[in-house]
Amino acid sequence: MRASLLWSLAALGLSAPALAHDPAAVSPLSPGAEAFKILHLYGGEDGESHLEIKDLPRTGGTPGRSVQTRLYATDVEIGDTLPGDFIDFHGVSTPRLLIVLAGQLEVGLGDGSKHILSKGDIVLANDVTGRGHTSRTIGTEPLRILTVRLPAKNSFAPKLSACPEGMSAGQCVANKLKITTTPPERK
Repeated sequence: MRASLLWSLAALGLSAPALAHDPAAVSPLSPGAEAFKILHLYGGEDGESHLEIKDLPRTGGTPGRSVQTRLYATDVEIGDTLPGDFIDFHGVSTPRLLIVLAGQLEVGLGDGSKHILSKGDIVLANDVTGRGHTSRTIGTEPLRILTVRLPAKNSFAPKLSACPEGMSAGQCVANKLKITTTPPERK
């Protein structure tokens, strides 16, 4: 199944070396990058949905070692679906991150191409205009997917603070984290 994913990446003008760590993963891992790279499903001027790699703004991480992006979210949904379910062409009402936790989801585009998302893949679904895409749960195990909906306006505005709204910097655990490459010695 991953072979068709490599074909999809080739159709996007990407090669396996462009994907650090796991050449078969659809979600490009980019720990050393200046921006967080993500697969972006968007509605084009031709009324069809397309895929591209999109850079989201860096809001954290250690340069050369890790990259993070932080966005505002409106709500989160998690669901399980049995293999065989199909949804004909549809778009999304607001941009959202689709995160595959288990199983496989086949996404079809108007040009007839099909792209398989598997465990660990993340897609920024943003085809709020046009005909949209199809979705089919494939494989033998149920699909578990986490949906993080983004605001309709300023969807990609970075959230600069890692702390929850209204929490003081002193209370925020994120401000106290120290990232190293080796664990401290314990006595």
